[in-house]
Amino acid sequence: MKLELYRNLWGVPGPRRAALARIAAAGYDGVEAVLFSAAQRRELRQALRGERLAYKGVAWLHGASVREQIAALRREVHQLLELDPSSISIIGGSDGWTIDQAARYFEAALTLEAKIGLPIAHETHRDSVLFHPGITRQVLRRFPELKLVCDFSHWVVSSERLLDDQLDLIRRCGRQAVHLHVRVGSEQSPQVSDVRAPEFAHYRRAFETWWEMVWEEQRKQGRERTSLCPEFGPPPYQQSLPYSRRPVGDLWAMCEWQKNRQKARFARWQKKSGRH
Repeated sequence: MKLELYRNLWGVPGPRRAALARIAAAGYDGVEAVLFSAAQRRELRQALRGERLAYKGVAWLHGASVREQIAALRREVHQLLELDPSSISIIGGSDGWTIDQAARYFEAALTLEAKIGLPIAHETHRDSVLFHPGITRQVLRRFPELKLVCDFSHWVVSSERLLDDQLDLIRRCGRQAVHLHVRVGSEQSPQVSDVRAPEFAHYRRAFETWWEMVWEEQRKQGRERTSLCPEFGPPPYQQSLPYSRRPVGDLWAMCEWQKNRQKARFARWQKKSGRH
């Protein structure tokens, strides 16, 4: 199973062309980004022409009703297709929906995925239908073909605990996961202040155990490739000092450290499992 590395453009400053050159030089295979405007789509399309980087399109949908969300899904996906993405990730649905409302939304999403012939994966994210383990478990029972982007930091916050009582669900997510966001969070924040710090070692160990479970389930499914993104975000997502609002750490350095650590861990896991 091949590991592909993506860098989110969230928190990467400067013109897109220079940002993509830096990302390519750092050894990434691609970038992912939410593009909120036509100008952002044009800028990224032009910048991608100069670098050998894949683009994972990301859409963050809005709308209270199922009908509004489905309309937003179709509109956003077709806009993303203009950039020739390798795949599409969606943050969608509402955390207030019933399972029947969620089912109507995911039925439409799967129909759209079949129509465009490109993978559409749905992120386990707050402010979405997959914000919590409880509703996600119900959704996956109904839709075993649904593809997932797993970001377990959101569940740790929404559940206000580590997920040691949800290991069966994490394995289930692994069977349907195509992409990981390897951000480490805590019970009170989706992002620790510095993933490298020793005081967060027990959180790192917990998350890394879960990610390895995902890889193991993907391997059992015969997946040829998987991907990850060290998605740590800038302020206000990242903690900052009062008054000055200075970030408490170097965001680029943290993402690079996490990318390199998880790349090395994946290689060791591959060797240990006897698969390459």
